[in-house]
Amino acid sequence: MKKLFLNTILLASLSIFSACDDNEGGTQVDVELNTQILEDFSAHVAQATYNDLKIKASALHDNIVALSLPAGNNSDNLQACRNSWKASRAAWEQTESFLFGPVSTDFVDPQIDTWPVDFHVLENIIKNDDELSNEFIDNLQFGEKGFHAIEYLIFGENGEKLVSEISSRELEFLVALGANLKKLTTELADNWNPANANNYHDVFIESNQREAFSQMVNAMAEICGEVGNGKIKDVYEAKDASLEESPFSKNSITDFTNNMRGVQNVYLGKYTTDGKGLEDLVRKYNLQLDSQIKVKIAAAIAALNTITDPFGKAITTQPIQVQNAINAISDLSEILENDLYVLVQQHSI
Repeated sequence: MKKLFLNTILLASLSIFSACDDNEGGTQVDVELNTQILEDFSAHVAQATYNDLKIKASALHDNIVALSLPAGNNSDNLQACRNSWKASRAAWEQTESFLFGPVSTDFVDPQIDTWPVDFHVLENIIKNDDELSNEFIDNLQFGEKGFHAIEYLIFGENGEKLVSEISSRELEFLVALGANLKKLTTELADNWNPANANNYHDVFIESNQREAFSQMVNAMAEICGEVGNGKIKDVYEAKDASLEESPFSKNSITDFTNNMRGVQNVYLGKYTTDGKGLEDLVRKYNLQLDSQIKVKIAAAIAALNTITDPFGKAITTQPIQVQNAINAISDLSEILENDLYVLVQQHSI
């Protein structure tokens, strides 16, 4: 479902100090703007989102620990766990619009977000007496830990699990899973932190600008393809709710919407605070394309918002809305992987 672009990257040396120059093809290149876009993507999008994810995953772990204590084993604390799971999930899903760097090379993505979760294995772990150490959790298969393992344990298969139905062994498992998620999300934030040695921020902003822009645009288009063709279309066409991601929490549509918001964040150069983004590059050279991209992002989000039933149900109860969402996301993917990709290639070196 991930698309790879095989465009040849042209390497060029830079020997100017002015903001503008011409690349080999004679197309205008604003080196200063391009540099600022990469700096601001790292600071205002990647670092900001990963830092938020780290904070929210830590809060999820804290809430799980509170739930595991005898004095805190109540429905209010279970609901707090569910709320913090959704909050951390929202941040994570927005990072999926830039799945490059350590999240990819260190295989963090599959460690924390593999679907389907193997709940048969989870049940076996709960039944046996293995020590649920950090090493044990690290060595679990991808589909046996991360967001969806936690989701299964705190929501249950029907999404209505009672606190009285969570055993002491499940609570112990939850604490270990929460600690692992906290560790991995902390590593992601630390990896992008420019204050740390060997950080990816420096690698990214010092890389060839055309190559860096390619990574950004490809990642945006890839998550659109994954959501539209995989997470939605495959489930819709099979009419098989068992293929749905995030089914226990009924959170799938929110997940998909946050994926699209992540695309928007990368384009605007903004998570909570604003910086220079790809929009500034596009606006400099093609105002019409900038407008079209923004309209298509908004249309994809709006189409998802028309799906009011849980996704596993909506594939049969709201087929028109689901198909409209597939179409809108496909339209967005097309303009990103074609028009936007071409523009950033033309105006970078």
